[in-house]
Amino acid sequence: MRTTYTGVPLSGLVAKDPVPFPLYLATAEHTWVLYRPAAAALDEGHLGRLHSEGVLQLFIRDCDRGAYFSRVEHALDQILLQRNMPLERRADVLQGVAVHMAEDLLRAVPDKATIQRAQRVMMATSGLMLREAQGFAAIRRVMAASSGLATHSLTVSFLAMGLARIVLAADASTLVIAGLAGLLHDVGKVGHEDLDHDPEHTTRGAEYLKGLGLPVPVVEAACSHHERWDGSGFPLGLRGSKIPEFGRIVGLVNTFDKVYSAQQPRVGVFDALRILAQAYRGCFDDRLAQGFVRLFR
Repeated sequence: MRTTYTGVPLSGLVAKDPVPFPLYLATAEHTWVLYRPAAAALDEGHLGRLHSEGVLQLFIRDCDRGAYFSRVEHALDQILLQRNMPLERRADVLQGVAVHMAEDLLRAVPDKATIQRAQRVMMATSGLMLREAQGFAAIRRVMAASSGLATHSLTVSFLAMGLARIVLAADASTLVIAGLAGLLHDVGKVGHEDLDHDPEHTTRGAEYLKGLGLPVPVVEAACSHHERWDGSGFPLGLRGSKIPEFGRIVGLVNTFDKVYSAQQPRVGVFDALRILAQAYRGCFDDRLAQGFVRLFR
């Protein structure tokens, strides 16, 4: 099987412990040579010499991507600031780190330490969206179809941030709230994944997040993301503006992601939006629905 390689920025590779995967240099098109073997020391001196020679990235094998994302999570902000790296490459690093974090977060009921990791990733994401005019578009291009709770929750998180930026003219702190609301909206399902119908996941998740001291809008989104504008939702049957704003935002993007991911064969985004509009007529705030369409233009 042919080995494939991905270019990665130099930031974040240096740490106290040796790099647990090999690093490669590209010497010609489709030609890579070993720069440092796995478990070899890597320090700032190595990176300084690379910079002096005009080398801005090293390469990893695609099979080592998970280990790489774990390695550089602490330096995500620094990586996303590197404008000498293509935006799509930085978005790919963000997506990889975020998926790794979300899988850890939702493997079991999260604790404060994993919530803090999530907050740091959301802060880095909000910075990219606000700094880069095409930041959300780059993130959207690397988002995969949801295939599990972690990837679904992360997709809802990124979409909620994008929608909040459009309809709320959100600043960085508001985008972080939107991201956490999306990421944690289904936390009540953790440990109850075997249940086909579990309306209690909304109140269960909200109570848990409240106990961890999460901001009120994040708690409200967990409880109310299945409420519907026309009053047909649950758990309280709230109607219209009585549904908390972040519950409305997360409810819309959560439903879109499930519609989009469920179509076989796969359909395009605008076909999924059309299906959503037809199947859920009257269920969502028109202002948010119109903003959501603008998000994909």
